[in-house]
Amino acid sequence: MALVKTPAIVLQVYPYSDTSLILRYFTPDLGVVSVIAKGIRKSGGRGAGVPDVFSEGVATIDVKPTRELQTLREFALTRTRLMLGSDVIRFSGAAVLSELILKHAGEEPHAELFERLGRGLDRLTATETHDPLITVLAEAWRIVALLGYEPQLDQCVSCGAAIGDTEIARFDYVAGGIRCAKCALQNEGPSAPGQGKHAFARDRQALPARERSSAWGPRVGPQARQELRSLVGGQVPHAVARRSGHVHLLAGFVRYHLSGGRSLRSLDFLLTQLEG
Repeated sequence: MALVKTPAIVLQVYPYSDTSLILRYFTPDLGVVSVIAKGIRKSGGRGAGVPDVFSEGVATIDVKPTRELQTLREFALTRTRLMLGSDVIRFSGAAVLSELILKHAGEEPHAELFERLGRGLDRLTATETHDPLITVLAEAWRIVALLGYEPQLDQCVSCGAAIGDTEIARFDYVAGGIRCAKCALQNEGPSAPGQGKHAFARDRQALPARERSSAWGPRVGPQARQELRSLVGGQVPHAVARRSGHVHLLAGFVRYHLSGGRSLRSLDFLLTQLEG
């Protein structure tokens, strides 16, 4: 057994008994780690303050490699991020970042990913963030890229040709990027009229439900493609043309490449807040 002292961000909190909690942390040294915090809910005991989800600090953990649930000795809080609870988009967005980490980061050390998660949560907490949803998109795409799944946006995933500056291309979820207009036509389904070059097109709603679940993503015009490049690079544009369209694209990409065909619950919830 080794005593490990490491920075940690709280991703989930579960009650275990009247006095104890199960916590799931993300750390730069242990990756995602589950711990039992014995007596942490007992009034007057050491560490009586219960850590909130998304809070950050330094955790001291008894680690036994053969054990799935480690033992928390102490958690020294450094950031609370309580501001996230004041706005449903901020909180939902923080849940998206956390769920990406929980389901896909694993137990391997990853200092850069830990730093990115902390930075993303801080950016969402900042009161000067004028549109927290765009920050959610930028931070989520950056985490996806750091996990090794950055989409291909400048060349056709089928023929390798450069995507033209004025081209209406199409996103291919399974191939992991943009298909040029010519390659997209080879397997094109029905589309809705009035496709614009400045936003994601809503043509999937015109398809039968069975076809709607296919690997095709939306058409992506020049402006939307430029917005997507910025978001994948972790930059936060002042605005995006269709906010829900970007969330749908992120959700589809994650479903095909990271989640084995399953949706992230946090992304589904975020979409209900935007479209409900």
